[in-house]
Amino acid sequence: MKRIVSLVLIFVFLFSLCACKETDNTSQDFGAVQTEKGYSDTMTLLYAATDTFNPYDVRTETNRQLCRLLYEPLVKLDNEFKAHYSIASSVKTVKKECTVKLKDVKFSDGSILTASDVVYSYKLAKKSSTYYKYKLYEVKEVEAVNNTTVKFTLKKSDPYFINMLDFPIIKAESENVTDSDSVKYAPVGAGRYKLNKTETALLQNENYHGKKGSIKRINLINAPDNESVSHYVEIGATDLYYSDISDGKIFRMSGTKTDINLNNLVFIGLNFKNSKLEIAELRQALAAGVDRVKICDGAFYSNALPANGFFHPAWEPAKALQNIQNTANSQITIENLEQIGYNVLDKDGYRRKGNSVLRFSLLVNKENPARVNAANIIAKQLKEYGIGITVQKVSYKEYKRRLKKGEFDLYLGEVRITENMDFGNLVSVEGSAAFGIKTVSLKDVGKTEDNEKQEKKDKELLDCAKVINGFYKGKNSINDVASTLQSDMPIIPLCYRTGVLFCNENIENVDTASASDIYFSIESYKLKLD
Repeated sequence: MKRIVSLVLIFVFLFSLCACKETDNTSQDFGAVQTEKGYSDTMTLLYAATDTFNPYDVRTETNRQLCRLLYEPLVKLDNEFKAHYSIASSVKTVKKECTVKLKDVKFSDGSILTASDVVYSYKLAKKSSTYYKYKLYEVKEVEAVNNTTVKFTLKKSDPYFINMLDFPIIKAESENVTDSDSVKYAPVGAGRYKLNKTETALLQNENYHGKKGSIKRINLINAPDNESVSHYVEIGATDLYYSDISDGKIFRMSGTKTDINLNNLVFIGLNFKNSKLEIAELRQALAAGVDRVKICDGAFYSNALPANGFFHPAWEPAKALQNIQNTANSQITIENLEQIGYNVLDKDGYRRKGNSVLRFSLLVNKENPARVNAANIIAKQLKEYGIGITVQKVSYKEYKRRLKKGEFDLYLGEVRITENMDFGNLVSVEGSAAFGIKTVSLKDVGKTEDNEKQEKKDKELLDCAKVINGFYKGKNSINDVASTLQSDMPIIPLCYRTGVLFCNENIENVDTASASDIYFSIESYKLKLD
């Protein structure tokens, strides 16, 4: 009998231990998702210990990307620039008003996220030196209508304004909280993860409003500079590594590679003070004479997509509207050149019309090796049609000076188009990124010496700005904008650069990653054990 009682007591004791263990698991900070056999619940990423986790003060790329895990935006964009609701439950834009309804969301500390927090975060973004400040250029005013509704009043009507709402939302005033040594804590967010107390790891946020994945903890390795990042990537110490390859350099990592679409357009800019470049047929000849595939492969090592129009080729609204050929079209080039009278090749192999020879300088920043390579490829391609291109490689400081002073014929440039696909800053005379665009006002059209010919040229140069302005007034469609840009060719689009995300080959289900959120599908990740 004593043996039986003892066995029963042992059983009860063991059962109690199991029950306690189960309770401990479900109360852990990083959630209750059970890890499948053969898979790890922990990842490792790089960070900079000397940098902040405040998304509006962050300086390093590693910490900037980790902020995507700590803070949620109203919406986030996928790799085709399509908006997906995050904190927002709905976004409705009518003319110059955009109304955002919020989901029932808690911050990682358990407090409720309200419209006031959104307004507060917007104001931080506008005061920051981040890209978020630039993206919110259309906003005139923001107000919290009630706890769950935010209204953005815009300077102009924009049907794609929703794409600008991926700025991080933090808890109001939380960025000012400090420890006993007056060192600021990271702001409180509503993201998929939160920082541990020592800020050396990310733990799954038990208050996250969305799906929780199998990765419960992310350990962080301090990589304060490019040299240390390169080292850790090379030895495989990190499970993921992202680069936008903005400087033309990349640290390669073994594993799987995912291309990240960037809205960064590489193009040939034109100086309309050069009378030859005012001729639309010549601009079309130059555009048709370049082989965009060879530029992507030879200059950007396939980390770029050929531009089949002005808008990004992955953007759904413009896919059916663009038809620039990716490879060179000699027939279009030669026909346009002959149409405007450049029918004779001189002894040096350049096309000539009387005393006018088709020779141009092409300005490029020598510090960017990819663009220098692209410029050399362009010069070689256009020489085949009798168009002479002299590549002028100068320092970035000199490059900027010449652009501002208009001291160039052509220049090779790159601009990040905002995700609402607004080309106004690039092709209108008032645009901050427009160099060489001729200043023409509507009232002055035709009031020049050669009235008829000049009036035609001036109207062509006005078309792009007029159509874009008309689009934001509801008078023109995106089809009108695409076709006008392509027919007038105020710049020559070449390619859109791509970033790269390298992943440990043991990570499964990296279904979606984007420039808006490289960890877009982290809740689906499964990390196999070695």
